[in-house]
Amino acid sequence: MVSLLTVVCLSLQAASVQAGGAEARVRKLASQPPLASAQWGLCVKDAATGKTVVSLNEDKSLVPGSTLKLFASGAALSDLGSEHRFATVLHHDGVVAGRKLKGNLIIKGGGDPSLGSTLVRGGKAMEEVFADWLKALSGAGVKTVEGDVVADAALFDGPGIPGSWTWEDIGNYYAASAEGLSINDNLYRLVFAPGSRSGEPAVVLRLEPEVPGLSFENRMLTGPADTGDNGYIYNAPGGYRAVLRGSLPAGTSEFAIKGALPEPALFASQAFASFLKRSGIEVLGRAKVSQGPAPVDESKVLFRTESPALKDIVRLTNKRSFNLYAEMLSRAVALKRGKSGSVAGAGAAVKEFLRSAGIETSGLRLEDACGLSRLDLTTARAMTELLVFMSKSPVSADFQESLVFPGDPEGFGHIKDFGKGSVLEGSLRIKSGSLSGIRSYSGYFTNKAGRLLAFTFIVNNYTGSPAEIERIHQDLLISLALSK
Repeated sequence: MVSLLTVVCLSLQAASVQAGGAEARVRKLASQPPLASAQWGLCVKDAATGKTVVSLNEDKSLVPGSTLKLFASGAALSDLGSEHRFATVLHHDGVVAGRKLKGNLIIKGGGDPSLGSTLVRGGKAMEEVFADWLKALSGAGVKTVEGDVVADAALFDGPGIPGSWTWEDIGNYYAASAEGLSINDNLYRLVFAPGSRSGEPAVVLRLEPEVPGLSFENRMLTGPADTGDNGYIYNAPGGYRAVLRGSLPAGTSEFAIKGALPEPALFASQAFASFLKRSGIEVLGRAKVSQGPAPVDESKVLFRTESPALKDIVRLTNKRSFNLYAEMLSRAVALKRGKSGSVAGAGAAVKEFLRSAGIETSGLRLEDACGLSRLDLTTARAMTELLVFMSKSPVSADFQESLVFPGDPEGFGHIKDFGKGSVLEGSLRIKSGSLSGIRSYSGYFTNKAGRLLAFTFIVNNYTGSPAEIERIHQDLLISLALSK
């Protein structure tokens, strides 16, 4: 009869052999192109036990790209709760008499990244939000606003754009400013008519929605057909004269790119004032932004617009890799933890959350929350330990469901097909990150033994193509999934 001790010893020996095989495979990959000249860190752990399955350079600080969003989204779900909803308050500071509001109409931002956006499930478009506010104003008997339409964005502090973001990013929609009052995803669409041949000018047709005062120096050209969006919008933070460069594909009658609103809070007040006027409400004052927080008298609140549940906001943040939402969620965490709603306050709050989860943060540098900054640093160990922590959290299901699965229709970019048609299909949940010369992958999968594993791979300064880097990591995950 085989003793229990013998069985245990044999099991441990088998596990050791399998771990050794994984280590050998990793070290072989690390010694060959395209990874030989790169910096590569990885860490794979058993989510239940926290034990390391395989690792390499797991404590080296590396630039992660968008997988950094997992820190902010995990912190937000943990600190605020899956069902948390942000509130934007429409109120006034005067009196209503004779169908006139003798005072200012104020939009108080509550840090809702999804206000006026239909990207999040259950969200309302900007004009639908305005229609709710109009109905409330009309219900109060107001036909004339004698004061100003004021945007109160004082919830957050400091600049909305981190100082380490690059000039080529600022001005584009993915580098929008995070404000206490944000609307319409803080972006606009610029619609062009490309030429019929490469090298011809691409003509600006229209701006959606109209942004008062915004003008363009158009140097956009037409590129070859089927070359996609290679157009960029260059604009300083708060600037109203943007330069358009790059190329858009020939063979399309219209092609749109997206830019960042110069001043989201000001735009919110301008757009609402314009909506009121078109709807028959007279506005005698101007649209502006308050210089500080405007106190709310509950007796003068006209309407509260609540966001969709936080779990749905996080779902969009990670599946679509939405930079603005990650930035705003990190500031919400900062406020929850008693810190300033600034870039620095957000970074400090997220690190505090990680330390409270038992995660070492000495190898981290958080210049933003979304991973757009090339000065961000994390370790593969810290990211994987976050995943292990979140797998045991009360919000684990919502966190894991915010990640992309193979063939995910909500997935964005190259990662949505990662693992499709392989053993990973059915268990893989993944978040990716990419900057020039940088790829990262973090998430969960179940191996052949039915164990949930948490993983992070980060590669910096690789040679070769992004597709080759992705194939290497996909093959490595498949081999780990097939092991026991």
